[in-house]
Parts: sequence; C-alpha cells; structure tokens
Amino acid sequence: MSRSTTSSATRTGRRSATGSPPAARRRGVATHAARLLARWAFAELGLARLELTCGPDNAASQAVAMRCGFVREGLLRSHMRFKDGRRDTLVFGLLPHELR
Repeated sequence: MSRSTTSSATRTGRRSATGSPPAARRRGVATHAARLLARWAFAELGLARLELTCGPDNAASQAVAMRCGFVREGLLRSHMRFKDGRRDTLVFGLLPHELR
C-alpha cells in the first residue's frame, strides 16, 4: 500500500497510517500485514469494525482492502487537503466475520 489508513472510530477513534517500502510491493506483504492487524484488532481489542481509507487513485490499497474482505462503503468528496488542493477519499469497512 503506498498510503492508506486503517482505523476504528467505533472504540478508540485512533488512526494508524501504513505503507509498504518499494522492495515489499507486489509480494503480498501489505495484504498479510493488514490481515494480521485486523485479526489482532478484532481478537485482542474487541473492535466491532475496522475502516480503511485511501485515495480513489490508489489501486494497490484498494486491492489489499478487497483481498482482506473489506467492503467499499463510500466516497468522501473533497475530504482532505492533498498537495495544493483537496482530494476525495474512499472508505472501506470490515466486520469480524468478513475477514478473509
């Protein structure tokens, strides 16, 4: 994932940014890490849901989300400052029973 955010607003409201170094890309590292993080968050923290957000142009992060079982829930238009303007944000959600 070049840049994405995995978080849970339902319990802690914290956000955690993740990214893969170039040597780890296209090797399944981000997908494996996302699955481990999701399992830990559900099992150890007892979270009810996770959210993953990324830019609409970030195909790699979207693919990681889908492989892990996240469901695309929506598009937040002009959601955040980015470079010299604003950008949209895709929102994906994951419930414990959906994790693959």
